[in-house]
This record gives sequence, structure tokens and C-alpha cells, in this order.
Amino acid sequence: MIAHNRIYLKDAVEGMRSLPDASVDLIVTDPPYGIASSSRTTIREGKIVTTKKAFGMWDTFPHPLNYDAFIIQVLCECYRVLKPGGALYMFTASEQNAYFIRKAAQRGFTFRRVLCMQKKNPLPSFSKSNWRSSFDLCMYVVKGPRARTFNFISQHDCINVFRYAIRQAKLTTHPTEKPLAFIKRLIEVSSNPGELVLDPFMGSGTTAAAAKALGRNYLGFETHRDYVQMARKRLKGGAVRDTQRSKATA
Repeated sequence: MIAHNRIYLKDAVEGMRSLPDASVDLIVTDPPYGIASSSRTTIREGKIVTTKKAFGMWDTFPHPLNYDAFIIQVLCECYRVLKPGGALYMFTASEQNAYFIRKAAQRGFTFRRVLCMQKKNPLPSFSKSNWRSSFDLCMYVVKGPRARTFNFISQHDCINVFRYAIRQAKLTTHPTEKPLAFIKRLIEVSSNPGELVLDPFMGSGTTAAAAKALGRNYLGFETHRDYVQMARKRLKGGAVRDTQRSKATA
């Protein structure tokens, strides 16, 4: 029996298959991008670090077609568990797979907008042979012709570009954590207090923390045991770093 306000150590598709049809009000999620390479450059505790391995097995797929099939499975289950008019916010790699995910989602969902998270302090170009990448994209689609809920906050807040600083937004050691303030905004706009917010790729628990802070119920799945423990600790208030910085970014 799947209960609300829990994070389960479970595969995203398997977890969603255990949920009834039309039982979720909102989905906010950041799935693997399928672009892992033999090395990766990122920021850890304010320092630029190049690692020899990808983020983890969850970010690797034997072939691009395996990734495409996986994302289609995820989208099908998201569509099934969402209530009519429910929204799905799905993050994508800025260039590599955004177009595919958008077209795949439009086979059932209604496309509404692309949202952009612009980094004020993107990583430098070490090779100096290409443009620096300074943004991530998030697809906003709904189940049906129109959104059941859209709480327009203000002209200033309801724009599709969110600017943030990488170091200031990061609250945990998870390598792909999204800014808490941005996730809060998505949940505040596309759901109401007491409703259920699902994240099938829960990671460090940002979606759950945002939902809890806004009086929503949450539910999540995650295959990485360490991340499940990280998210549970965060929700219990065990991480001082999270608590202090959440207040600053909310």
C-alpha cells in the first residue's frame, strides 16, 4: 500500500504503476537526461571539480533508444496517474533531449510552455571552443485541453525565466539538485493546499520539501538508497544546512 508523504526506494515506472488512475494533482520531476559521459565537470562546495565517472548508473543507458523508450514509459505513467487538468513539469537537458521529450509529451499531453532556469554563474568554458551553457529547461504540459489549477501569483513571478546562482541554490550534495525556490513556485502555481504532488525521481527531496512547506501532500520514488536517506533526513529537519538556506531562497 502506497501512502502519502513518503519517499520509497523504488523505480519510477514501477512506483507509478502501483498508483491508481487519476490519483495525483501535480507532478514535478527531474529525470535522468541520458547524456552521461566518461567525465563530468560540476561545482561541489563552491569549487569546480572534474570527475572521472558519470553521476551514477541512474544517468547511464546502453543506447539512446533505450533512453527514449524509458522516457516514453515515464510519460505514459505520468499521464495515467494525473487527474484531468493536472500539470506535469519535467526538466530536460537544455539541448540534447528537450525536443524529443516535448514531442513525446505532446502525443497525449497539451503543451503549455517551456520554462528556463538561467544560471547567473555558469561553469566556465575550459576548452574555449563553444558557447557556455547557462540554462536548464523545464517542460510544462497538462493532461487535457487546459490546466485545472493555475494560481497566477503576479506579473513579476509568473514569467518563464528563473534566474539563480548555482552555489546559493544548492542545499545538499546531490549533483543535480534543483533550486528550492523555483520548485516552490511551480507547486504554488499549479496545485492547492492539501493536494498531492508526485516526484517519481525524488533525488535529494527538493520537491517533497517544497510541497511540505506549502501545505501539500507529497509522494516520491527514488532508486538510489543514499539519496532516499538524504531526502528523509532533510524532511525531518536533520540537515542544518538545508534549514538555514531554505529560508534564504524561499
